[in-house]
Amino acid sequence: MLASGTYIAVFALSRRRRIQVGRLGSFWFEPGLYLYVGSAQRNLSARLARHARRVKPLRWHIDYLSAKAPTIGAMMVPGPRERECELAGELRHMYELTVPGFGASDCRCGGHLFYTREL
Repeated sequence: MLASGTYIAVFALSRRRRIQVGRLGSFWFEPGLYLYVGSAQRNLSARLARHARRVKPLRWHIDYLSAKAPTIGAMMVPGPRERECELAGELRHMYELTVPGFGASDCRCGGHLFYTREL
């Protein structure tokens, strides 16, 4: 298991839900899969375990979604933190960006959460 790196965590939402995402606001999330690109400079497995927990303090954007949508898996990618924005850019070409700015408060990306209807 990698100690640090970038990851893509995948969440499944079975029904349409309106979710408050911290200060970003309230958004409708359609049923389907949500792919979240993140990174951890240490304790990558602990970060992924946090995403999988449904009950937790709501601190980061992803906490608001992961409290409502179960984690169904994650892909870990070795490399520096900058790889996070590169991966988000690659996913932007394949999937729909869901909430502008989601997970991107510390970078200039349009967002790090992507959606596909396919379950």
